Amino acid sequence: MKRLLMLALLGLSACHRIETSDTAAEGQGATTPAPVERNGGRVLRIIMWSDYIDPEVVKQFEKRENARVILDTFESNEYMLAKLQGGGASYDLATPSNYFIQVMVRAKLLQPLEAQKLSNFGNIGAGFLNPNFDPSNVYTVPYQYAATGLAYNSGRFTPSSESWKLIFGDTDTVRFSLLDDPREVIGAALKYLGYSVNSSDVAQLREARDLLRRTVSKRGFESFSGGPEVRNKLLAGTLDLGQIYVGDLLQGAAEDPNLKVYLPSEGTTISTDTLVLLRGSPNPALARKFVNFVLEGEVSAAISNYTYYGNPNTAAAPLLDPFLRSQKAFNPSQDDLKSGKVEFINELQAGNTTRLYDRIWTDLKAR
Repeated sequence: MKRLLMLALLGLSACHRIETSDTAAEGQGATTPAPVERNGGRVLRIIMWSDYIDPEVVKQFEKRENARVILDTFESNEYMLAKLQGGGASYDLATPSNYFIQVMVRAKLLQPLEAQKLSNFGNIGAGFLNPNFDPSNVYTVPYQYAATGLAYNSGRFTPSSESWKLIFGDTDTVRFSLLDDPREVIGAALKYLGYSVNSSDVAQLREARDLLRRTVSKRGFESFSGGPEVRNKLLAGTLDLGQIYVGDLLQGAAEDPNLKVYLPSEGTTISTDTLVLLRGSPNPALARKFVNFVLEGEVSAAISNYTYYGNPNTAAAPLLDPFLRSQKAFNPSQDDLKSGKVEFINELQAGNTTRLYDRIWTDLKAR
């Protein structure tokens, strides 16, 4: 799950998945779409990250609008993009990460959301308005955000510091895993070295590559894993430290207080998932009603209380679960965001930069 720039004021919240139609698994954890129904324009089709919305929120919208919502899911931005470009089902809304927005704009997959038609648009925190990936919020409304941290089970392991050094340093005394995500892993190495997570500098990227080569060669390196897998391994005691999306860890910490997560002192990554209106939407009016519904403070808070991911909605902040509000890693400080210590992942420059990241990742996964 994951990201971008421009934050000053922040709300809070979180992310998950539901389906209101009977669907079968179809690769990468995604689902096979049911036939599109027109039904007088009362059917809304959304393609969304797994476990990214409270089922009760969907039921509320269906009842309010006398509509049917069909949720299909994906596990990566790349899969979502391929699904949309491949045709087939006609979707109304999607939840891409910030660094995929301009990719979708260039592919002519989006249409303007027309924020002036959204009465709840004013609930969005100032730091999420007019982002560099979508100036003036022409195509996007921020949905949820996720910072990335290092997690541990305090009943089994006590970190000596809140630093990336425990993984990237010279010692090889901890069992650890990294996320199965190139931008997160390379970004963490860049941040540890004092660089931007979006660096295009060849020398900096080579330094990050060499650091990561040494890191994955350690005896303590266990695997590249998804967030839920990292959480489960920490619970089982097979890991000491795991790179993880904060929301994934907090879902487990709500049940087992021994699960802890921190944002490394050298800095880390953050990303925003957005709601976008697809160009081929069969029901754009109903889609805009759904976006406006999600922007209601109570609804937005309910989503975050279900998903445990960050929320850009200021009206939702006082309605969040006290457990979430008590978690420092859940809500990065305004200073950390302004300074870039907690830095949004941006779309890479086309050409050589993209190839360099791809080569680093391919090299690491082959080891």
